[in-house]
Amino acid sequence: MKTKVFLACIFFVFNISAFAQTHQLKGLVKENNEAAAFYDIQLIANDTIFSSTNENGLFEIEASEKNYNLQIIYFNDIVYEHTINLTSNLDLGIINVQSSTNLNELVIETSKKLTERKADRFIYYVENSTATAGGTALDALKTTPGVTVTQENIGISGKNSVLVLIDDKPTYMDQQELTNYLESLSASNLSKIEVITTPPAKYQAEGNSGIINIVTKQIKQNSWNSTLGATYQRSRRNTQQYNAAFNLQKNKVTLQSSLNLGERRSFINWNNDIYYNDAFWQNENASDAKNKYISGKIALDYQLNKNWKVGTKASIYNSNFADTQPQVTTIFDRENGSVNKFLRNNATSTDKTFQQIYTLYSEYKLDTLGRKLSIDFDFVNYNSPKTNDFTYAGFTPTNELIPNSTYTGINDIDIKIQNISGKADLELPTKFADFSTGFRFSQSISKNNILALSKNQDGVFVNNENLSNYFKYIEKNQAVYFSANKKLSEKWTFQAGLRLEATQTEGYSLQNDNRHKNDYLKLFPTLYIMHNFTDESSLGFNYSRRISRPSYESLNPFRTINNEFSYNEGNPFLRPSFSHNFELTYTYKKLDSRIYVSSMKDGVNQASMLNAETKQNNYIWMNYVDATNIGITESYTAKITNWWTSVNTFNFDYSVSNIAISDQTYKGTSVSFFTTNDFTLNANKTLFFSLSYFQNFGETYQNFELKPYAKFYSTVKYLMLDKKLELSVSGSDIFNGREYSKQEMYGVTQKFKNVWDAQRVRFSLVYRFGNKNIQTNERQSGNSDELQRI
Repeated sequence: MKTKVFLACIFFVFNISAFAQTHQLKGLVKENNEAAAFYDIQLIANDTIFSSTNENGLFEIEASEKNYNLQIIYFNDIVYEHTINLTSNLDLGIINVQSSTNLNELVIETSKKLTERKADRFIYYVENSTATAGGTALDALKTTPGVTVTQENIGISGKNSVLVLIDDKPTYMDQQELTNYLESLSASNLSKIEVITTPPAKYQAEGNSGIINIVTKQIKQNSWNSTLGATYQRSRRNTQQYNAAFNLQKNKVTLQSSLNLGERRSFINWNNDIYYNDAFWQNENASDAKNKYISGKIALDYQLNKNWKVGTKASIYNSNFADTQPQVTTIFDRENGSVNKFLRNNATSTDKTFQQIYTLYSEYKLDTLGRKLSIDFDFVNYNSPKTNDFTYAGFTPTNELIPNSTYTGINDIDIKIQNISGKADLELPTKFADFSTGFRFSQSISKNNILALSKNQDGVFVNNENLSNYFKYIEKNQAVYFSANKKLSEKWTFQAGLRLEATQTEGYSLQNDNRHKNDYLKLFPTLYIMHNFTDESSLGFNYSRRISRPSYESLNPFRTINNEFSYNEGNPFLRPSFSHNFELTYTYKKLDSRIYVSSMKDGVNQASMLNAETKQNNYIWMNYVDATNIGITESYTAKITNWWTSVNTFNFDYSVSNIAISDQTYKGTSVSFFTTNDFTLNANKTLFFSLSYFQNFGETYQNFELKPYAKFYSTVKYLMLDKKLELSVSGSDIFNGREYSKQEMYGVTQKFKNVWDAQRVRFSLVYRFGNKNIQTNERQSGNSDELQRI
């Protein structure tokens, strides 16, 4: 029955595009025997079709069979008018016009928009901003209202996570790779940045997150550019990164390529204290990690004709990760404070990652009215073999080894994930409303194999059959959507969408000979209503329903040992969580306000399963959280002087969480403030200074409580060699703000103190050369949900 419903929806999507037959009208407009470039064309009947001539004076219009009044307009003057009966393709040939407008006497004064609130998104027009002059795409994000940018994260206030798109396509880069890429991209290449807190039906319903869509300018023909960059970073360890890019547009061919490589190092401390009734456990952990990586991509577009563009793209990512994790646990007696025992665990791990993404895509313009069909096919291959070696043992208060307490093991783990997906999107603007529809399919196959070896009394490693396992997981997803945007009047806009997703999953565990299947069909509606009081003031309401599917790691039933009192374990029986999201937005000039309510059911998280009697503290993935969040976000952009711009964001959140496994309800608030200030220090706009400050005033979420902390960020940037060479020095978390938190579970309190190695200084050098006016459109594949879950 579910399959029949879904196939009926697919049939509806394909047939909705069956509109009346259209014909082509074209002509060549000249004035004084020269091409009349960029003249307005209007084809008037019951409705009006708008177009314009190109730089050569040519125009082409697709329209249905009808009698029309053709008008050619130049600066509000009708320079040509003619009645046309369009019954077949019609070429009007050369049309000679004579305008009365003298450009030498014409003075045009316009006030360009900097921001705009639409029904489903907030838009920041980078090309109209003076604050980003001489800056990078990352600088442009810093000045975008409602967006928070640090060296560790790019986020949207009030959202737990964010998906960054470039030209409406996901980037599939980790945080560091994305930061490096945005720093290599000039802000002058950007048209606008869209902040989407409630994604419409066109986007996948996966994840209760926001979207940042970075839109680049239109491609310039017959041009090229290249970028070379190097970064050195000093924290508790050294990091080096190098990147290069080359882009070319020649006639019908567009080539885009990039290469990134480096070695990232980090040293992290995290301490965990557990307060039992009769004992106090002090856990001290560290991670000394090194990751050597190389990634690259190449994309090739070919313009088959004026309406049809095809392309292909390939990207790779290879890394070699090594980590050493010493751990010491000191067990105290709660009554007299004496040491009862020590636990020591020495672990090392190596992890190699190989990822390839291949994409084929096509874009076809159906007519000049804006109707367009886009098709994408994608393939992802991911392989990550890893080895974990560990030894743990118990020691007396005098540091003597406790007999028979030593355990040595090796876990050889191999993870292979393949995903294939395809999608089609159809945009159908009409006089009545703007429609969009499409479908998507995806299949993911995850194969996980663990060989657990334990050292026996003879010092020989043997297979531990209780821990060795093989797990295969298959997930199929089909989706179809329909969306309509209607401008009811000059002040009212209405948009609604509906996305239908069908999912079939199957998991098989060899150790338990257990097979688990799931099959569900869900609807995800979206609704937007907006009222414009003036050009600078609007009020809007948004609603959406979202789904969050478990990550592939969490579904894996493998059990990995931490020490004799702790292990990690996945759960193949996890269910997806669902959320309802409501937003009320208000924009007035430079102030943007957002009130939101979000309700989540069956939230997935890694639960700390504490047993106060046995002292076991095991971490198991479970559906155990129902949460409701109510909050408000305020963003204000101030142009204090012509050389000082300040973007300020305040967020307040109140949450109520029901924890099923402990049958408790937790209530609390989260309050934070973020400000970023950009200064232009000279008249030539070659010297810049940026200062950012983030303050968390404390946070209670679910059964966690986070104490207040603050972080400072600063950057100095200097442009040389006609602004082609950029040198920057930046400091991150300058005063080393530390995070302290605690958790309550089963009447036992845990306290955490983490030092994330975020205090660092970074030196960057970027050189851009070639035709600096080139703009290349970044196109990415359609596996965003699947890759986010790897």
